[in-house]
Amino acid sequence: MGQKRRMLLAAIIFIAVCYKVTAKETRLLDVQKTTNVVDDLYYGCREEAMKRFIESDVLKQELNNSEGFQKVWNKSIECSKQIPQGRKEHTAALSVYVNEDKSFIQTLNKAIETMGGNVSIYEDHFNLKSLHFLLMDSMRLLKPKECKNFYVFQDGQNQPQKGSTVRFTSFTLAYSDYEELKRPKHVNESTILHLTSCFFVNLKDYVCGQEQDEILLSPAEVFTVEQVETKTTSDGDEYLEIDLKQSGLKSSHNCYIFSRMSVGQETTTAVAERDRSPPAVVATLWLVSVLAALSSVSFAV
Repeated sequence: MGQKRRMLLAAIIFIAVCYKVTAKETRLLDVQKTTNVVDDLYYGCREEAMKRFIESDVLKQELNNSEGFQKVWNKSIECSKQIPQGRKEHTAALSVYVNEDKSFIQTLNKAIETMGGNVSIYEDHFNLKSLHFLLMDSMRLLKPKECKNFYVFQDGQNQPQKGSTVRFTSFTLAYSDYEELKRPKHVNESTILHLTSCFFVNLKDYVCGQEQDEILLSPAEVFTVEQVETKTTSDGDEYLEIDLKQSGLKSSHNCYIFSRMSVGQETTTAVAERDRSPPAVVATLWLVSVLAALSSVSFAV
């Protein structure tokens, strides 16, 4: 392993230790196993979503109903930065994802992973609709002009098959710049995801007080597993490296809460054309209704 590679690996592990990024927060799964993920991209219904979730009382209600959400939101809303074509709520949502309240982030990730099974579950039990919309809308507004390589550290990651199609079960953080970080001593049985993303936000550019590059990735982005390989560090510790290449965007539940036919028609045609330009981001959009086993799903958020 070359010196640059060793430095990169060391930095990834260091960040994972500091920020406690674990598989409990988000998972990488085969796309076929993620039909319950709330992956709405709001193509064709953005204005309606903005009015319903942000300009009405939904955001206020969700804040009042969740002490955890209210706590992290109140810390974030004071940030004076604003994304292009966005509003202060977009910046607050992005700030929520890098605050140190890991308990709330785990609650958010669990809800996003499990509450997209059908419209009833989404409507009645997904109590973070406003935050999900603001995060996804921010990513659309800030869609990069080119794809870039990032790294994600995970413990306990199941080994995917080469050639399979996977995605994260919620929003997740990735990293790119580690040159000034120290190397920790032990990386045995860890997993490094080396991925190419075309749909991301560098939070350093839009979050107040954020000095380090942290990249927000979306559950709507789909990757192809290019390589799965066990490697060994110079200290003899083994780790699993998984190489992922972006293959498009998938919004199985696009405009989930809005049932007008005109919205559905727009998302299956104009969206693919709108996102065809580099980076090659193609949205495969259709509505999927999956009956969830209610006894096995926890609705407490």
